[in-house]
Formats: sequence, C-alpha cells, structure tokens
Amino acid sequence: MADSGINITFNSEISECLAGLAKIRNKPVKKLVEELMQEAIENEEDKILIERAAELNVPGAETVDLKDVKWD
Repeated sequence: MADSGINITFNSEISECLAGLAKIRNKPVKKLVEELMQEAIENEEDKILIERAAELNVPGAETVDLKDVKWD
C-alpha cells in the first residue's frame, strides 16, 4: 500500500507513553505506532463483524443444519 502521507499528533501523555514503550521494545516510535495501529484496526474490524453477526442472529429465524447444506 502506498504511503498516504497521514501525520498524527498526539498529546504529551500519549507521546511519552509511546516513547517509553518504544524504548522498552527497542523499536523506533514510528514502527511501534504502525504495529499498534494495525492491531487496533484489526480489533475494530473484528468488532464490526461481531456486530453484523449479532444482527443476523434473529430469534425465531429459520436455521439450517450444516449437514443439510448443499455445497455444489
């Protein structure tokens, strides 16, 4: 994916936490933030999938047993 050129400024508390974590992990802050953002995005996507699945779980809806599914 191409670099979108997004720049983010964090407040001093978050910046200090990121700097401390980067030092502990022995990683550049940029790399650490990229990894944390990727994890946060994946978590958010998972939440959306769970919400959508819950919307499909309607009481009284017809269900189909897996053994009865015709896969061809």
